[in-house]
Amino acid sequence: MKKNNRYETFCLMIEELDRGTYLINEYDSLLHDYNGVVMFQAESQMVKAIGDSPGITASRLAEQFKKTKSACSQLVRKLKKKGWIMQKRNEENSREYNLFLTETGKDIYSRHRDFEDSCYRRAFEMLSDITPDEMESYIKIQKRLNKAFEMDVSQSKKI
Repeated sequence: MKKNNRYETFCLMIEELDRGTYLINEYDSLLHDYNGVVMFQAESQMVKAIGDSPGITASRLAEQFKKTKSACSQLVRKLKKKGWIMQKRNEENSREYNLFLTETGKDIYSRHRDFEDSCYRRAFEMLSDITPDEMESYIKIQKRLNKAFEMDVSQSKKI
């Protein structure tokens, strides 16, 4: 493969990545019906994170989602008001609260998990002609691109 051809193929790959990023951003901005429970993606991600790690703190969620503590606290208050999560004072550090799902939250967690699983299975089936080795190659490429993107972000923050 000629060097120029390789670069053109790379540019096509980045164009497809950009299209995928656009679609992901659009999807994340929409309301979703998780088997009868309608909510925003940020809410479902928070419910999932708390369901996956009962007792997690808002500070840890902020780190995990790369959001400010204030943004996470706002979402926690919103989910608490909806009756999906509850806070319990941390016995070892009285300034912290641990987060848990309520029974309603556990039901939502389960519905979201089932919905997400069906989405993953649909995408997996659409890749039925892609070999495990090709998937490994994709992961390797994406990890390298992510490093380049991190460098781009770092450079842009200096402006």
